[in-house]
Amino acid sequence: MRHIFLIGLSGSGKSTVGRLLERDLGMPLLDIDALIEEECGERIPVIFARRGEEYFRACESLLLDRVTRTQSAAIISTGGGIVTRAQNRALMAERGVRVYLQVEPAVALLRLQTQLDLAIAQDTPVEVRPLLAGPDPLASLHNLLSARVAWYEEAELVCSTLDKSASQVAREIIAMLNSSGDTIAPIIRHVATGTRYDVIVDWGGLGRLGAYLKQLQIPPRIFLFTDSNLERLYAPTLLQNLAQAGFEPHLYVVPAGEGSKSLAQLSAIYDWLVEQRAERSEAIIAFGGGVVGDLVGYAAASYLRGVPLIQVPTSLLAQVDSSLGGKTGVNHTQGKNLIGAFYSPRLVLADPAVLLTLAERERTEGWAEIVKYGIILDAELFALLEAHADTLRAFSHPPVPLLCQIIARSIDLKAMVIEEDEREQGLRAILNYGHTLAHALENVSGYGEWLHGEAVSLGMVAAAQLAQEAALFPASAVERQNALLKALGLPIVYHGSVRPQDILTKIQLDKKVVGKRVRWIMPRQIGEVFVTQMPDELVERVVTAFFTEKKL
Repeated sequence: MRHIFLIGLSGSGKSTVGRLLERDLGMPLLDIDALIEEECGERIPVIFARRGEEYFRACESLLLDRVTRTQSAAIISTGGGIVTRAQNRALMAERGVRVYLQVEPAVALLRLQTQLDLAIAQDTPVEVRPLLAGPDPLASLHNLLSARVAWYEEAELVCSTLDKSASQVAREIIAMLNSSGDTIAPIIRHVATGTRYDVIVDWGGLGRLGAYLKQLQIPPRIFLFTDSNLERLYAPTLLQNLAQAGFEPHLYVVPAGEGSKSLAQLSAIYDWLVEQRAERSEAIIAFGGGVVGDLVGYAAASYLRGVPLIQVPTSLLAQVDSSLGGKTGVNHTQGKNLIGAFYSPRLVLADPAVLLTLAERERTEGWAEIVKYGIILDAELFALLEAHADTLRAFSHPPVPLLCQIIARSIDLKAMVIEEDEREQGLRAILNYGHTLAHALENVSGYGEWLHGEAVSLGMVAAAQLAQEAALFPASAVERQNALLKALGLPIVYHGSVRPQDILTKIQLDKKVVGKRVRWIMPRQIGEVFVTQMPDELVERVVTAFFTEKKL
């Protein structure tokens, strides 16, 4: 990563946003104004009053040069006037990426006045900024913006702060940075199924999507599908980058949420592709979480009997599970994923940096699928998650190599299974540990009340209880599983109003039912499961007890 320079008027939120970026990106935050005060031993208003602006600007330039030469990649909050010197603008362009925080002068003035009032109320020693000391501070801000706006707009990234919280601004900046392509070395897994393809784990890889697509030698016209949440964060930069790479991208946006994984939305996608006269050789890109990946994947599998599909999963759950293996489909009113097809993508690009823009709940749910891999196949992965659960859940100062390692290992485990059993005729069924009850819960409670990973967590807790009561799984292992799920922020106790009988009825529609008997994935020990039938009486008793509403 290179330096990230935050530029803009005083009052644009550079310091506040900088602290949020420091937390989420794990990069140090340096404040040029604070460093000048430390160097000179005086507050900035005093420096201006005693020594003049030229002296201050000279100190500013010297410090900017020094810290960018001697410090590793950092977030650097600058003063509003740093852009007035050409040497500063050239240095920032050479040594990092500039992010211009756009703000209306009236809003900036309100923030500055609020800061001053708070300092006075707290009896904090404060010198009034020259900007606020004049007869008309708002006119001064307007004049400063007019004089500097062309220099601000030279920035590589521009982020409007209008009607946005500081956290929203920080998330948008992270999304822009993700699209710019700073990275560590990618991890590539070749999946040797009937249709071979690569799965790439690449921190910052979204910024290199165009280069990866070029390697596939697909036609320039491409169809990018995403949801309404991601469109706001990523679409402008992503479309621009794809166009610069020589592609002609066309964008389709589906409403965010599980409700879009429907026959109605699928039909709307078909209509749009027909209107675009999309051809069989032209690729479809699914840029989103599991809903987008499954829905758009099925559209790619069925439109013109199959067009090239590229999966770019943006949720943790999609990166480690739903984007690879070729399962595509939509929900039916009677059950989850009842309509679909096996259809392999040409490429899966998982950029873990994208996870930084997810809300905590959407990110957290993905840990359920990773814990599942530990339970069914890999005791060492399970132990690694136990050792780092607090860090992984907090996700502040993200441990980039560890995160990439965990995602890549999860992908490797799933790839090993699907290479042996691509069409789920045998071994692949173990990937559904916890899913029998999860799918039933999602359907009965109404798609969207429980995120898929949350439902899987509850399904694993109930399945482990079933295995323990059948004397298949030791109580100590049940406790370890549930403790890890809880430590990662996942639910382990059901609170809700679904009727256990409705869950039991929906189980009979599970895809693993054979001869009207449910095949359960049951754990023997951490790292090993098997497929079996369970006594109806035991299933009814455990499920009834688990899904009986618990009062908080």
